[in-house]
Amino acid sequence: MAEMNQKLFSGLAVAASLLGLAGCSDSDANTGSSAADRTSAVKNYAENLASAYADSVADETDHQTVVGKFLADPTEKNLAAARTSWLDARAHYMLTEGARFYDGPIDVDTAERPSREGLINSWPLDENYIDYTTDAKGVVDETVGIVNDPTLLKDITASGLDDLNAVQSDTSISSGYHAVEFLLWGQALKPTGPGERPASDYDLTGTRANPDRRAQYLTVAVDGIITHLTEVRDAWAKDAEYRVSFEGDANTALSNVFTGLAKFSKGELGSQRIGAAYMSKERHDQHDCFSSDTLVDYERDARGIQNMYLGKYGDNDGMGLNDLVAAVDPAEDTKLQGMIQDSIDAIVAIPRPFEASIAGADDSPGRVAIAKALDALSRQGDEFAVAAAALGYKITVDDPPAAQ
Repeated sequence: MAEMNQKLFSGLAVAASLLGLAGCSDSDANTGSSAADRTSAVKNYAENLASAYADSVADETDHQTVVGKFLADPTEKNLAAARTSWLDARAHYMLTEGARFYDGPIDVDTAERPSREGLINSWPLDENYIDYTTDAKGVVDETVGIVNDPTLLKDITASGLDDLNAVQSDTSISSGYHAVEFLLWGQALKPTGPGERPASDYDLTGTRANPDRRAQYLTVAVDGIITHLTEVRDAWAKDAEYRVSFEGDANTALSNVFTGLAKFSKGELGSQRIGAAYMSKERHDQHDCFSSDTLVDYERDARGIQNMYLGKYGDNDGMGLNDLVAAVDPAEDTKLQGMIQDSIDAIVAIPRPFEASIAGADDSPGRVAIAKALDALSRQGDEFAVAAAALGYKITVDDPPAAQ
């Protein structure tokens, strides 16, 4: 694993200094916060990410054990445990997602493999790319998907699933958390609530076709998540090449960190994850459509943004971006902290389940609440650029593409 990681992430040291949206030299940066404080904030950010990815690997490893018990004895009780474990396994990972959009280990594309984020957390997905589907009339098609069509993938392996991920289209997703989510819950056929895949889908003596391939798919899909999370974790390890380079240029690192938080707030969490479903009113466009756990994930994302700004993770509370901003512009720090909390409160206020809130007229309570959250996240994203500018960093927060 160490040899593979070295190969995959060689060159990231250059990416850390060259691929940031905007960096600046020591002389360019506002001197109101000391160089030592900036270095401390960067080191604390990196340490917190290393801990969060380590926790994410541990979470998914625990999930792997529960899934193994379910497949050894595919009862409804064991399936329920596997589902609960899937929900738990995402708790720490979602707190890391503000650390994106600056070609770090989670996002960087290599010649060997596409971005880890794409292999870990891509969505939405076409169910019939993976397994059988049921149409609006209740007709089941057991001929479709990798599970049922060996011509798509004869031997189901983690690397084989990665090779097929997003090959046909952006929604031909075969790897990651949401592929596993579908394999555990199945299609969400009702207007609200989770899918209701029966445990008997994995019973070798049951009536559903290809339970052995379905079980193999679930097994190796979980393995794949662990592999990719481990690679990202190792890239943030204390002495790893990427981490050393990242910490070695505090100004470029801070510019990238602000860029990630701004773009994730406004574009990914706001426009894409929440906004796309708001515009389409289709539950399939929500992030966790099979488990109906969407709003839990959105809140985790929002709290992860807050933690990164404050320099917090778990029991650690070190030098944060807020300390740097407060040193040069206390009013701006107060304003941004308030906006971040407002966006969290707005997401928490969205009525559950999310698929019910996206439906109806624009003046319905659910859609009003979602619109408020979207506005808060958009303004927050732009405000990260203002805070970065107070420190002497110019970042660009592109307006997200209009939802179709």
